[in-house]
Amino acid sequence: MVERPTGSFSEQTRRSFLAATGVGTATALAGCFGEDDDDSGYERISVSFSEQGGALNEGQLDVGVGTMMNFSITPGWLQEAMASVDEFRVLDITDETNEAWQGDETLLIEDLDTDEMEGADNDDVDVPGEIPCPSFSYNFVSQAALDYDVVYTYLETMWEVREELADAFGIFAFHNDPEFWVQNAYEGIPFHPAAADFYEEELDVWSDEFERADEPDDTLEVDTIRMKTSEQGTTGHAANEALASVMNENLDDLSIEAQTSDGTEENIGDIADESIEMGFLQNWTAREFREDVEPFDQLDFEMTQIFHYYDLPWFFITNNMDLETLSDIESDMTVSPTPSGSGTAPGLERALEHALDN
Repeated sequence: MVERPTGSFSEQTRRSFLAATGVGTATALAGCFGEDDDDSGYERISVSFSEQGGALNEGQLDVGVGTMMNFSITPGWLQEAMASVDEFRVLDITDETNEAWQGDETLLIEDLDTDEMEGADNDDVDVPGEIPCPSFSYNFVSQAALDYDVVYTYLETMWEVREELADAFGIFAFHNDPEFWVQNAYEGIPFHPAAADFYEEELDVWSDEFERADEPDDTLEVDTIRMKTSEQGTTGHAANEALASVMNENLDDLSIEAQTSDGTEENIGDIADESIEMGFLQNWTAREFREDVEPFDQLDFEMTQIFHYYDLPWFFITNNMDLETLSDIESDMTVSPTPSGSGTAPGLERALEHALDN
């Protein structure tokens, strides 16, 4: 078992993780503007997702944030923000910013059709159509040492009950598509041997571009899979609870336990010390783990991918109709991507830096 640093892993990370009630993940954009950066070119404030509409309407917030889970589901808090203001706009992205984003290998940029956003056809809502978005792919991961038969049984059962899962929680409807299970796989992070074999033998979606981890000499044998996502009240955790409930009704010798978490760094630390068997993280944190960025340089275990959970593309919103693009943000404007602290914050901070440079 890997030795952990003294004290809680999360206490030693350089960022805190606060999940926003109603969003489909642990807070994905918090802190991306740098609260203490005098050269940021705007005033960074902290407004929760559910309070963005009121803050926009009262003139306390100039620019907030929105997302569409799996590029199609409009969260309730975004619909509430649209209904709270007289005019609502999704900021466009300039060609120069898009080019800079596409040239940055640390960013995952994917196109989103904002015309598909619920409420986009309202007279007081202005959307730019298809725009590039900084996106975060959430996948469940584990130690490579997690028992082969346990992982294979888990995935096999999840596939068999996929329709029941979709009835229990809507985002699992995407798992009816075999390709979705391996969508946006993390570069440099291999698949668990059982997952690799399952995707090749059962779903026929294995690609030569993927890497299969070697089967380890020592095995973590378990009869309970503890799975961590994000905080209570988030869509990520609610979906995990639904997953555990359905799976437990269909498993005989294995049980699933859905746990809350303060964020993806905590999940990685808990996988390392075997406090949980699986946890979700996103592509930015996966890259930092692969590159031994602090605090992950303290850990020594092989991380492997299990399955794709969901995607979150992010865009910026306003009721200031003088703003047309993200690059139009000015120094006296208040901007709140989320409340403070996030593992994905560096990625969005980098994306915004490109936008304001163009």
